Amino acid sequence: MKTCLVHEKTFARIQPRLKDVEHKLDVLIMTDEGRFYHAGSRVVTDKVEPEIVFGSLDCFFGPAARTFVQTVMASDRLDWFQSPAAGVDNAALKAIGKASKQYTTNHTQAESMAEWALWAALDFLREGPQHRAQQDAAEWKRVRSREIAGSRWLIVGYGSIGEAVGNRVTALGGHVTGLRRSPGPAPGAEEILPSSVLPDALPDADVVLLCVPHTAETEGMAGADFFSKMKPDALFMNLGRGALVDEDALVDALVKGRPAYAALDVTGVEPLPAESPLWHHPKIMITPHDSSQTNGTILRADGTFVDNLHRYLNGEPLRNLVDRKAFED
Repeated sequence: MKTCLVHEKTFARIQPRLKDVEHKLDVLIMTDEGRFYHAGSRVVTDKVEPEIVFGSLDCFFGPAARTFVQTVMASDRLDWFQSPAAGVDNAALKAIGKASKQYTTNHTQAESMAEWALWAALDFLREGPQHRAQQDAAEWKRVRSREIAGSRWLIVGYGSIGEAVGNRVTALGGHVTGLRRSPGPAPGAEEILPSSVLPDALPDADVVLLCVPHTAETEGMAGADFFSKMKPDALFMNLGRGALVDEDALVDALVKGRPAYAALDVTGVEPLPAESPLWHHPKIMITPHDSSQTNGTILRADGTFVDNLHRYLNGEPLRNLVDRKAFED
């Protein structure tokens, strides 16, 4: 039998799908209080040595997240860790990746992140900030706004997230251009162009969305020159990583009027310090890196783990297995 550590909320959701393999598992349950149970009896933390761990959002965003990470890191038997994230740049996840023999990622966030992009864009295009200001002032004044239909979107990094956004924008009548290293047809986009054309593509876009990963090449890509090429009535959004954006240049660009507004789900420093000017800037919307934290993402991530668990127990190749080189310093 394989010892498997899961959160109690997670296990309650997935247990019905484990009936055919439950006899192969020795399940350890973690609670929100940071306590561990086996077959209904409490287990002291230093006796918890799982071979399989599902790092669900219940674990990482619950009140016992620190205890969870410490417990996983302390296991000398850790063979496979199923991550809740698509990347491995988080410090805790990278440390776990080094400690585990097999590490698999989760790529079920695209749908929820695409909805975030549409929500932020609709709020901007339909003059949400102005309407809220008028409501605060009890001012009844009609405001002319814009539709997604007919708007031109530039999605920088047309992978699974970019494609999910593109499909939704296209369905609403928007025009989508995607940029990626390998040009060619892709669902949801009228055209896919090489990343090298970014400077020439910026001036035509009503909405610019970053979906690229953080690399040495992309760090600070959205700087003063980038913003100066955007339209004065355009929206800038970042769903990639905070390091993609020169935040001082963004604030300066908003003062100059190019772009008109910014919606950020990620920032250079997270959590964003209370003294950061981004918090209270009238032309910036901030969300705390939670665009993927939805009920749908949780359920899809459960499905990823259940599928991989069956593969693991049946000796089949795991999906989304990360190359060990990703965890090298």
